[in-house]
Amino acid sequence: MPVPSEILQLKLRLLGISPMVWRRVFVSSSITLRELHGILQVAMGWDGIHLFQFDIRAVDYGSWELHAASPDVPLSGFGFCRNDRLSYIYDMGGYWKHEVRVEASPWRSKPDQFRWEADDGRDQRRRAV
Repeated sequence: MPVPSEILQLKLRLLGISPMVWRRVFVSSSITLRELHGILQVAMGWDGIHLFQFDIRAVDYGSWELHAASPDVPLSGFGFCRNDRLSYIYDMGGYWKHEVRVEASPWRSKPDQFRWEADDGRDQRRRAV
């Protein structure tokens, strides 16, 4: 039986866009940055064909083509606290830059559970995945 892990509530905000586009995801702290990238792709409705990069505490993690550190690091290894922020960039040509903020870590659950919420300025959707 899997050991319960902490669930992080993250708010992803696409920068430089009006109206504001954001997603809220609830993810296990046991997932890696690579897995978080996949979750963010689903939440944003993207196809995952472009390079990606996370900037966490002045260290870049992401696609090997960018000479970044490996994204195969679990979120739990960073010791994130409420209001910690990191950058997520998708598609280096389009340069879709996001701010990811840790809103809370209030739950404990199985490592394979996550869900997301969204508000794109026109409607609000809530989905459990």
